[in-house]
Formats: sequence, structure tokens, C-alpha cells
Amino acid sequence: MKKKYNKKETLDETYEIDYDLFTVEEIIKIIQFYQLMGQYKNNKVSKQKIKEAYLEYKNIINNLSLEKRYNENFYQKTGISIYQTIKSIE
Repeated sequence: MKKKYNKKETLDETYEIDYDLFTVEEIIKIIQFYQLMGQYKNNKVSKQKIKEAYLEYKNIINNLSLEKRYNENFYQKTGISIYQTIKSIE
């Protein structure tokens, strides 16, 4: 029998976002940033767009230890290092 997931569970399994810390709009922006990171790795997004999305992502997260945790979780899921990617752009 197939287990049914609601959208929150599906997103949480994919990105491990703490939904109690952020508004719905902020969660959407975090997910969009993660998606852009994947697209950038495949050369489908401009450097400028990634820079803008990263600044918005940093403003939302707004906590260094939380940012490191989220970046590490993203790396574990995708193999893409946000830090290394942004460093290579600048």
C-alpha cells in the first residue's frame, strides 16, 4: 500500500526546513533558491540571478549556524555546495 504524503511532508523530506521558524513566503523563497542552485549547476541560471537569490536567502535565514546547517543539509541531498558555488561567482 502506497503511503500518502501531504505537501509539507514531501518538502520537508526533500529540504529539511523548520516550518516553525519561517513564514510561508520565506519557505517558498528558500525552496526557490535551492532550485536555482540546481539550475545554476546545470548552467541554466545567470550569475546575477544566483547572487540576488543568495542575498535574499541569507536575509531570510539571518543566522550563521542555521545557515551552515541548511547549507550542509542541502549539500547532503544534492552534492552542491552553496558556499563553494557562491565563492566561485564572486
